[in-house]
Amino acid sequence: MSTLLPESVQEAGTLTIATDAQLPPNNFVGPDGKTIIGVSVDMGNAVAKALGVKAKFVNTKFASLITGLQAGRYDIAISGVTDTAERQKQVDFVDFIESGQVFIVPKGNPGKVDSQDAMCGKTLSLVTGTISVDLAEAQSAKCVQAGQGQVTILKFPTVADALLQLTNGRADANIANLGKAAYQSKESGGKLEVAGKPFATSYDAVAVKKGDKEMIAALQYGFEQIIKDGTYQKILEKWDVQDSAVDKVVVNGGDSLEGSTS
Repeated sequence: MSTLLPESVQEAGTLTIATDAQLPPNNFVGPDGKTIIGVSVDMGNAVAKALGVKAKFVNTKFASLITGLQAGRYDIAISGVTDTAERQKQVDFVDFIESGQVFIVPKGNPGKVDSQDAMCGKTLSLVTGTISVDLAEAQSAKCVQAGQGQVTILKFPTVADALLQLTNGRADANIANLGKAAYQSKESGGKLEVAGKPFATSYDAVAVKKGDKEMIAALQYGFEQIIKDGTYQKILEKWDVQDSAVDKVVVNGGDSLEGSTS
């Protein structure tokens, strides 16, 4: 067992990880209806193994990840969480995947939403607490300033609820990182598709309680080991998101990326 881990985790022998299991391909409930699977889950298990402890995943809503972490209910959170400067005020991040945002739209893209400017006057259905809401709100302000229609933002607790608005004609688009968007469009049976080029480059990260230097050091070491032995790349390839690979993990690097929303 790694002595880099906080003493409480060493004593428990378990790394308790919060995740929102409705964000495929990052984290979602598998075919058996109970097992949580996905990119983030595989990464969490691999890093825990490299550190000599077991991983225990706790399913919770995305909007509760950071507050639960701050309250000490979990050791870390892995759930496709985007590292932003605003969130860095609340927690620290260990960044392990780089990605960009795209639009998920109904087949044929009837609302013609394929860029940030094209959002003006349109309706977007998004998941509460995600970076997509921040992006849409920022763009809406720009639209109004330019004398165009504001972006109407519908917020929902789950991805399924948000995407349903696209297929029933109540919304024009959803925003998701490229990996999630590609997965959702593939799973929609032809009802949805990906639109636009990636924008707002960002990091998906492990969220850690603010100032927890021991945990940060342990996670950096764990990721270094799985990158070195090839496990990291195999996980990305398994979920067809290998284009999001990083050479090494960084801490709180989200606000340094070009196109960051922070």
